[in-house]
Amino acid sequence: MATTTTHLSLEEFHRLYDGVKPNHEYWYGEAIPKPMATWLYGIFQLVLGMLLVRRGWHTAPEVTVKLSDDLELVPDVIASRKKPELPYPKEPVDLCVEILSPDDRLKNAPEKCTHYLRWGAKYVWIINPIERSAWLLTRESPRGIRIHPDGILTAGEDTQIPLTELFSEVDKLL
Repeated sequence: MATTTTHLSLEEFHRLYDGVKPNHEYWYGEAIPKPMATWLYGIFQLVLGMLLVRRGWHTAPEVTVKLSDDLELVPDVIASRKKPELPYPKEPVDLCVEILSPDDRLKNAPEKCTHYLRWGAKYVWIINPIERSAWLLTRESPRGIRIHPDGILTAGEDTQIPLTELFSEVDKLL
């Protein structure tokens, strides 16, 4: 992953990178570009958002979460049980999702997910569209539990999304 070579203040970061595609994340004074989204990646964001909305969640893709003065990350999907704060969540959301792109695989996802959990997210999902697998991370299981392709992603007792349902909905749109 390419990074800048000079330390940027948060203000400089926003001046230089707000609205620039691909999205950039602010990591301790560095601008880190997110991998370019593919068609498959976008479909996953759409389908996952739709499945979460059907289960009573408020959800959105690519929303910046301001974790601290030194760290602003952009999860692929965020979801909350309560109405969203505008324009950006300042309080932890219930669920952050990272969808692995071919460029990312599992390089940076665990570190990002650790930050989401420390921030206060209750659940973090990592979805690998190529392998058709996923991981569930919680404060109790911060290293993650691998979800088999026939398994179920959970976010509390009332939210279960079978991976077979997720991948079936994605396949319908491809």
